[in-house]
Amino acid sequence: MKGPLQLLRNVSSNYVKVGVNGLVLLFLTPYVVNELGVAQYAVWVILHTVGYYLRFLDLGVADAQVQRHSVLQARGATTELGRLHGTVLTLFVGAGLLALALSIAAAVLPSADLFDIPPEFRSVYVLVLPLVGLAVLFSFTEGAFNGLFEAYQRYDAMNAIDVVLAVLAAAATFAALHFGYGLIGLAVVAAAADGLGAVVKAVAARRMFPAHAQPRLGFDPDSWRAIRGFSLWNSLNDLVTEGTSNLDKLLIPIWLASTLVAPYSLALTVAAMVFVAAEPVTETFFPIAARRHGRSDTIALGLLLTRGSKLVNVATLPTTVVVICFGGALLDVWIGEDVVKVPSAVLWLTVLSFYLSTYLWTSLSVLMGAGKARTVFWISAGEVLLAVVLLLTFVPPLGLTGFALASFAANLAVGLGFLVPYACRLTRLAYWPFLGRTFLRPIAAVLPALGVGVILLRTVDPVGWVATLGCALATGVLGMGCVYAAATNRWERRRYYVVLRRFLGRSGAGAE
Repeated sequence: MKGPLQLLRNVSSNYVKVGVNGLVLLFLTPYVVNELGVAQYAVWVILHTVGYYLRFLDLGVADAQVQRHSVLQARGATTELGRLHGTVLTLFVGAGLLALALSIAAAVLPSADLFDIPPEFRSVYVLVLPLVGLAVLFSFTEGAFNGLFEAYQRYDAMNAIDVVLAVLAAAATFAALHFGYGLIGLAVVAAAADGLGAVVKAVAARRMFPAHAQPRLGFDPDSWRAIRGFSLWNSLNDLVTEGTSNLDKLLIPIWLASTLVAPYSLALTVAAMVFVAAEPVTETFFPIAARRHGRSDTIALGLLLTRGSKLVNVATLPTTVVVICFGGALLDVWIGEDVVKVPSAVLWLTVLSFYLSTYLWTSLSVLMGAGKARTVFWISAGEVLLAVVLLLTFVPPLGLTGFALASFAANLAVGLGFLVPYACRLTRLAYWPFLGRTFLRPIAAVLPALGVGVILLRTVDPVGWVATLGCALATGVLGMGCVYAAATNRWERRRYYVVLRRFLGRSGAGAE
């Protein structure tokens, strides 16, 4: 029972972290939008997206670090852990310095013209870009220690640090905007938060983990050769999957106009409630899958794939229904109906695409944990190619809606046509029964909640926080109950209940 208890502890701490980050986002975003204005907020989104892409310079080492650590630990090869983590730290520092240099180069080059930056904000844009690169350098250093926490399954400690830093960063962000520092203030706060996170996690890691696993600057060729293949293929896979997920924010100012970035970004933010519901659960699957693969336990991998996919549905399908029904109303009361208007079709298609992505995360974790980075890359490359064709087809006549439609269609075709079938073959599960149990049945079960949500939307017509959240909560609770009953069997529900009781019992004993 130790494994399930540890998993529940990690998942619960992940939800605490997500909850705090969600509250920060909830309270800060309207303030940031109103203080900066829609046009300058779009510039901040573009800058943030540039920083996001600079983070791909990690070359896939982050996941490779956790995967290799889990395999070494399963084999009892603990003497190699320190060399592994030291090599990762060295690679990350080098990648961070390169990111800083590229951000300075982007500031010198005419990138402001490329991204349609308004003339009145171009001087600030040039000053902020190097700060974005500095934040990436600090985040890479922090990431080397994050890998250590994840590999040892100490998400609770890592998340506790992240929660404190998130609150401090939120307070600093509010102060920076209040005193009129604008985009420069936001960038300084982001860099300082990442730098402080790196220092605190380095100190905590040295106190919590064995001395033989401590990362020290130094490159070990054997450790690099052990992770090189997985790392590089994983990097390419990240580039074509996660990389394309934010590419819209750079393509929109190039193809359409920078002012359209704000409504599209806010639609993504509301739809990301689905990610918020799923990520605390799915984030823990990768090291578990790597460890089971290290023991060559195919049956256990199949159980993780099945039960993980079911659990994700319990969290995400009710959230998906809530966003479809009340996402527009939530945006109106959150940001202000007169500030930014998001097309309903963009919001609906985006949330459906995000739900599908969360369903695929379990299959992806199992494949990556089993070291199938190369295969995942080719599947993802096919999805990107299809998405490009669909973008060229849909964007000219549909504008923003074309971006959302192309992403959803490519995700659906490649995810269910290739990624999930391959994960089923790897774990020796029959595809259609698996899809029926973990995808089709939960979707059918949530339809009554969708119907109730539509009825509430039309009859109550919620306006304001109380009415909107009340209708959303009623719809979400009904949906969760329906999906939980349909997606899990009696044995699974009993096991979850026993684990939860033991977890709460230990938590209570710890509090005493």
